[in-house]
Amino acid sequence: MKEKILYVALSIVFIVALILTATIGLRVDLNYAEANTITFTVGKTINLDEIKDIAKQSLGNEEILVQQVELFGDSAIIKTRQEITDENINNLCAKINEKYETELTAGDFAVDHVLNTRLRNVIEPYIIPIGLSTLLIVAFYAIRYKGTKKMIGLIKYLIMAEGLLYSLYAIGRIQVNEMTMPIALALYTLVIMVYSFKNEMDLDLRKSKKDKDKPE
Repeated sequence: MKEKILYVALSIVFIVALILTATIGLRVDLNYAEANTITFTVGKTINLDEIKDIAKQSLGNEEILVQQVELFGDSAIIKTRQEITDENINNLCAKINEKYETELTAGDFAVDHVLNTRLRNVIEPYIIPIGLSTLLIVAFYAIRYKGTKKMIGLIKYLIMAEGLLYSLYAIGRIQVNEMTMPIALALYTLVIMVYSFKNEMDLDLRKSKKDKDKPE
């Protein structure tokens, strides 16, 4: 009875998570989000932390992502969710000229709009490796434990664990970022390890009991 209640509760949580994803989507960090970018080349080696501070002052926004564009270390791209005005560009240009003693103009700053990264593009590289790994593991379970019961149990717990993680992101509005997939993989591994350990313990107990029951 308790197990049925648990499954019903989990089903409700998963449905709510799916509804939220379908209606408002998952919350993603700036690296994956739809945003505006400013790309520029200073002509001198720049410090990304300094550029980030300048960008925050010029754009008046705390949520800013700054990345290096080329290996030479003199170009950068600034990414922000806010609209970028001519005043923002002029302020940015002036502050960078002041900091690096350059003579850049507003025309040296290329403004562009980028769409959000599809989450399926983030997940796709992991699908085949995880799928093959899961097939091999469940095949081992079928041989090791002589049947499909343990194999089905493993699949069930993997789905429950990953479903709960997904629901946590969807309902808790936690930002999807570069750490999301490593966390999901770590959870995947942990479930397999814990479930395997439990099954091995049960198998050892059954063997010990059989040995004790054998007539001397």
